Amino acid sequence: MTQQRNSQPKWVKDQLSQQHKLTKELGKGGQGIVYRTTDPELLVKMPLKNGKEITDKEGVKNFQDQLERLYLLPLNEAMHITKPLYLLEEQAGYVMQMMQDMQPIGEWLPQLFKSLAKKDQEEFKSPAWLSDDVPLEAAYSLTMYAKSGGTKRRLELLAQAACELLKLHSVGVIFMDISPENIFCSVDAEYSEVWMIDADNLRFETVNAITGVITPQYGAPEVVKRESGSRVTADAYSLALLAFKILAMTSAFAGQRFLDSQNDEDDWAVDDSVSAGPSLEDQAAKGELPFIYDAKDDSNSQVNGLPSDLVLTPSLLSYFQTMFGEGRTAPWMRPSLHALPRLLASAADASISCTCGMSFYYQPFLPKHTCPYCTQQPQQLLVATSYFYTAEGVSELAWTWVAPFVDGQNLRLPMRLSGSFEIDKHNTPMLEINQIEQDWFIYVAVEDVQIDIADINGCFRPLTNQWLLERQDLEKGVQLYLRAPYSVIIEIKVQKNNEI
Repeated sequence: MTQQRNSQPKWVKDQLSQQHKLTKELGKGGQGIVYRTTDPELLVKMPLKNGKEITDKEGVKNFQDQLERLYLLPLNEAMHITKPLYLLEEQAGYVMQMMQDMQPIGEWLPQLFKSLAKKDQEEFKSPAWLSDDVPLEAAYSLTMYAKSGGTKRRLELLAQAACELLKLHSVGVIFMDISPENIFCSVDAEYSEVWMIDADNLRFETVNAITGVITPQYGAPEVVKRESGSRVTADAYSLALLAFKILAMTSAFAGQRFLDSQNDEDDWAVDDSVSAGPSLEDQAAKGELPFIYDAKDDSNSQVNGLPSDLVLTPSLLSYFQTMFGEGRTAPWMRPSLHALPRLLASAADASISCTCGMSFYYQPFLPKHTCPYCTQQPQQLLVATSYFYTAEGVSELAWTWVAPFVDGQNLRLPMRLSGSFEIDKHNTPMLEINQIEQDWFIYVAVEDVQIDIADINGCFRPLTNQWLLERQDLEKGVQLYLRAPYSVIIEIKVQKNNEI
């Protein structure tokens, strides 16, 4: 779905004879329109058939029967999917709950300067950390990227979106229509809640499916070409397309080869009102273009957007290369969706938020960390590193979590630092480090986790209540021992930037 401007208000009635005034198109796509209503907690979804609302009796009955089948799916309260509250009367559609303090993930997509009103264009000023040589279009997109939380915020939300989709797949259900307007995220940066709407397309995965529902630009090639119906592999491909665009500020296929061919078509165009050829989305949707970071074909290399090393970890880049490389035309070769939440969350935890609004990746072997956008340097970083512990001692790295260490700022370290990644609990705070006046305290934030802490003599003691930490303790390094679900050693250390 794509966002639309306000439409003329109209009324609809549900099966309980309740009237709902539609005030604004929240999103519109080939499958239907989602409207805001005068009730801030309710939305109305109106399906479309051939671009028109369904009002004939047979069409309404077919739609209602489809929704009745929705209640037979094994959905549970842990799944963040909005389900119909009431069906509409005498027309196809339904009323659903509106997620408060949330907005479509499409709000994190690249923002176009030319889409602004003329007055807003005139008032826009590039931030001081951007060079005056940066074109206004790029400056505006980067400014919006920073204001909406930079790469770190995007990684956090995408990790949770992947978790929500994985919950559906775990019970054999596919979402089918992944799009920027069907995934809602927390507006407040303190939260990373994600909910999925448009539940009317949910269904069990079938091996021989021949139909599928997609939003243009976000469909798997085999579904676009009607060679196969929607499956979990198609869902994973669609989410990967959305995730890459949100992170890199460009489409996965908007590379040099496409731009060159488009320019060639422009040279021969005799009427500017006529399209200069098939759009990038049309070519990419059918799997006809290589990935802009393809590991084997650089004919369509990256031109626009942010460089991969600024927004992707090596593991994430490898995931996208497989998904949009071999997996582009061979669905069975696509990487599993199970790997994506962990890769995104790991990248988010290794990201350092800068005061300019952007973020950059922690590199443990660099002598100094500098924001590549504004050249600022955080004075100190708190780095938490966990290692699996075996009978032979410390083994491989389990997780890394890093954040600027600033006086007065409390820190919450997530459960995934334990080495275990549970999609329902990975983001739950496991440890908290709080400052009270000039003292720092650490304590366990969950009840079902047993952690020991090394005292000044190097002996491990149960971490109960709040444990006082001297500043020198944090600078020297604090060691914790986590007994379950794995034996893990966690080191927490405050490091001066020029000593990293």
